[in-house]
Amino acid sequence: VVVHISPVLVFGAQEYREHGKYTCLDHYTYCWRDGQFALALGLDSMFNHEPSGRENVGFVRDMDQALIRYVALRDIAAGEELCICYGPNVWFDVVSDCEPETASPPETAQDFLSSFEL
Repeated sequence: VVVHISPVLVFGAQEYREHGKYTCLDHYTYCWRDGQFALALGLDSMFNHEPSGRENVGFVRDMDQALIRYVALRDIAAGEELCICYGPNVWFDVVSDCEPETASPPETAQDFLSSFEL
């Protein structure tokens, strides 16, 4: 079930390398193709973090359409907080609020990144 579709603003690899990674926006970008990064412009910025395997919303990047589709990973109760996994290297202390899933979290950043469809 699609929860939200967000347009993105794509930053070229050089622009990101020279400027983007030095701003607070760096915490909110998604890896894109050819070394580019994308900033989602929709309501998805309101999704909180849960470690991999505990999130209730996943995402699929549509690079041709320059958007991200957020999908329910399980049934979500009315009023339940929507949570995605920001990845294994977050910049804050993790506090879990969403219901746990049975999958175990990835061991490394590479394991986490390989779990996404590009």
